[in-house]
Amino acid sequence: MTTTQDPAMRVVIVDDSIFFRYQLTSRLTRAGWQVEATLPSGEEAVARIPALGPDLVLMDVNMPGMGGMEALRTLRRRWPGPIVMMSAFNEAGVRATWEALDAGANDFIPKPDLDRPLDEMVQQVLERGGGIASRHRAGSGPASRAHAREEVRTGNFRAVVIGASTGGPRALSHVLAGWRARPNVPVIIVQHMPPGFTRSFADRLSTILDYPVVESPPDGAPLSLRGAPVVVAAGGRHLRLGAGACWSEEGERRRGVIPSVDVTLLDAAEMYGKSLAVVILTGMGDDGAEGAWACRQRGAAVVVESRESALVWGMPGAVVNKGAADAEWPLGQIRGWLEQVVTHDYRV
Repeated sequence: MTTTQDPAMRVVIVDDSIFFRYQLTSRLTRAGWQVEATLPSGEEAVARIPALGPDLVLMDVNMPGMGGMEALRTLRRRWPGPIVMMSAFNEAGVRATWEALDAGANDFIPKPDLDRPLDEMVQQVLERGGGIASRHRAGSGPASRAHAREEVRTGNFRAVVIGASTGGPRALSHVLAGWRARPNVPVIIVQHMPPGFTRSFADRLSTILDYPVVESPPDGAPLSLRGAPVVVAAGGRHLRLGAGACWSEEGERRRGVIPSVDVTLLDAAEMYGKSLAVVILTGMGDDGAEGAWACRQRGAAVVVESRESALVWGMPGAVVNKGAADAEWPLGQIRGWLEQVVTHDYRV
């Protein structure tokens, strides 16, 4: 009996540092990936990537000549494959990250620095980048069980918790864009993201939503949930809920991530019960499934992103497989439902 194995993941690395290209190539090769090419500039990326047709492109944001942003925009007119941007952890790099997502990048991964060694970055490439590339290889996959006729109540909620990981920044931008009225209930967002990026991410969402979005104070100071704030969990901290407030808390990674959606949802289940709306968007792994199940057991409404629209259907799929989802919807339908949920007047 013979067995077949999936072919090695084929990746192209675009970065102006020859040393960095060598180090990243060495580690990805040891992990079983096939590095098709290492390219030193945006010009070469635009010229060669469409013909190479890799499973994944890792491209630096800042390069001399044609930088990563210009190369990304040009490639997006010629090649539809997955592109993950690598950005330095500084003000310019963080700002460029959001511009890259707007321009069509699938995700971003912070480059190494004193607090983030190269091995940590490589692990993110293997997990997040690999998930995106695998999704692209497989196409949209079998249809999910989402149906337009599925109905989920829109009233009598006191809070919303949204969890996301890989591909989450773009998905969140979509579901929050252009709400026509101010929220009447707090909206808590737990996006897997490293420290230093979440404050800028909150500012970005404020612009998209046209409503103040704040980062939960990383120092642990409590933030009142009165006044229906929209809150983003601080990177590198768990977001806890209780007594009408939220706060950031140091702790161990849960299922390999911090902040963890499960940590926040388990608190939310106790605090809000059936008056809670839960949304789980695109992401690797199964963070959020345990918490969503606890919320569902207490009567909360749980909606997940459908396989068709999710960049990676790991987290939504885990909730579905656990039997905790009321509905599986594409982003557009989730957006419409959420707008009704957050603007509905709460009645006891």
